[in-house]
Amino acid sequence: MADGLTKPGLAGAVNRFSFKYLSHFTFYHSILALGEFFVFTVNTLRSVHKLRGDHFKSFLRVVINQIRFTGSQALPMVSLIALLLGGSTIIQAVTFLPKLGREDFIGNLLKLVIVREVGPLITAIVILTRSGSAIAAELATQKQHREIEAIELMGINPYLLMILPRVIGGLISVALLIVYFDFVAFIGGYAISLTVAYFPFSTFLENLLRSLSTTDIISSMVKAVVFGIAIPLICSFFGTKPQTLYEIPIFVSKAVVRSLIAVFLLNAFISVVFYL
Repeated sequence: MADGLTKPGLAGAVNRFSFKYLSHFTFYHSILALGEFFVFTVNTLRSVHKLRGDHFKSFLRVVINQIRFTGSQALPMVSLIALLLGGSTIIQAVTFLPKLGREDFIGNLLKLVIVREVGPLITAIVILTRSGSAIAAELATQKQHREIEAIELMGINPYLLMILPRVIGGLISVALLIVYFDFVAFIGGYAISLTVAYFPFSTFLENLLRSLSTTDIISSMVKAVVFGIAIPLICSFFGTKPQTLYEIPIFVSKAVVRSLIAVFLLNAFISVVFYL
């Protein structure tokens, strides 16, 4: 009888101890990882003052290549998503809102869905899944091939030629793609909506311009800047972590997941700051 009571009690105590230990370990590991990421970010920013004429050409080449891959090569996918989202949103707006007598609310709905939230968010998701994973995999492969170590032995700051150009290229690409996404979603979406319901373009444009405010544009651009910095920075950080070839897929996956979490958290934070 005593044994029957003692064993479950002992097992429960062991489970509680294990859970408590694992919780403390996870918390400590998270704090340590944040500290490492902070140091990584500071080193990346500090590398700017080392940009001189000798390295500027190489630096600029990496930036241009990053813009080409992250920005121009992502245009077909971004265009398709923007057309589908803009078309479906406008069709719903011009067919449903007039039934409620709220035609004037069409512009507010479009700015809320496309400009404020969905446009920047979807663009960031496309960038991090397509280009962010590529950045992490490329840096991890370069580390395994000792290219980063070779750059350090040459007396060149690896943050200057391998991390900072990708951050700047990502920033420029995300900002331009968000503006492009909004334009395609509005104009292309309106063209698609004409196949279902007619709505005068002058009225559509008037409602849209009247509903847009300076705050909407500023918040969208702030999200573009924050996403454009956070995604390549987080992916570069995890790209430098693998110690063996077998760890590359693990850290590439971590880079995408952490970037996705960061994008959603930053999006919510910026929206709260601007609109609450």
